[in-house]
Amino acid sequence: MKSNFLLKLLDSKYLMNSFLINLGKFNIRKYRSKYLFIVFLTCFIELSLTTTSNSQMTENVPRDLLWNKVQKCITNQREIHKPDPCVYVDINNKYVVANGSKPVDYLLVPTDKISGIEAPQISQSNSRNYWQYAWKKATDKDYIRSKAPQVKYPEQIGLAINSKQARHQDQLHIHMSCIKKVVSDELDKSEKTREITDRFQSQKYVNLEGNNYSIRLLKNDSLSDSNNPFLLVKEFVGQTKMEEQSIAVVGRKQGGFYILNTQSDTQSGYKAVAEKLLDEDCSTQK
Repeated sequence: MKSNFLLKLLDSKYLMNSFLINLGKFNIRKYRSKYLFIVFLTCFIELSLTTTSNSQMTENVPRDLLWNKVQKCITNQREIHKPDPCVYVDINNKYVVANGSKPVDYLLVPTDKISGIEAPQISQSNSRNYWQYAWKKATDKDYIRSKAPQVKYPEQIGLAINSKQARHQDQLHIHMSCIKKVVSDELDKSEKTREITDRFQSQKYVNLEGNNYSIRLLKNDSLSDSNNPFLLVKEFVGQTKMEEQSIAVVGRKQGGFYILNTQSDTQSGYKAVAEKLLDEDCSTQK
């Protein structure tokens, strides 16, 4: 009972109604500022509670939910020749494409059980190249471009995978969406000023959306074989640190790609989330 009363008390609508009911009982000039302050304060508290609640809801989602979804997609593809609840199933190449949680967000998910970015089997010279599959689907007209027809060029598209510390599902998945235009513009600018070269540089970073990224330029139009971003980042940081990494791949105007890498910091509490570079409703790409 007490908790219900407290929630009611914190409800801004309840306070506003109380204010209107009692408006005629008080001197408006004398008490107006106090009421406005209370309304502002409770709105702020309400927003904080909502944000915390949404965060807790995400954290409380079973961490094998995505893996179980993949199994349903495979079963339906084999039995009824439909990928539901995914949008595409490639049994031969062992991956599915599923809708993400945002308006223009797709996920490429392996059909093999792979925990995430730290899994050693994804960063070998002969590993199955999920990045190449993801780029092919992301640039296909039936995916991002079907929801955002303004997306016509590779530099408008980005892929991303988050660090172990930041993810909420323990099945590897690569996000496919638009890239924020401010990010692609900064990458183009940084290349022209030679802040980006054809190798990762441990002491040179580009700040994007408030975090530092090591960036490697790939002029090759393929992400296959030796250009597998998992392999490139592992060679840069070492296998033992892979769980702390977050990677993004962004198309380049002149052809090729930018490979972006940021790392979690346990001391500061920073959880590496390259996904934040994506524009998952494509609103900045016009």
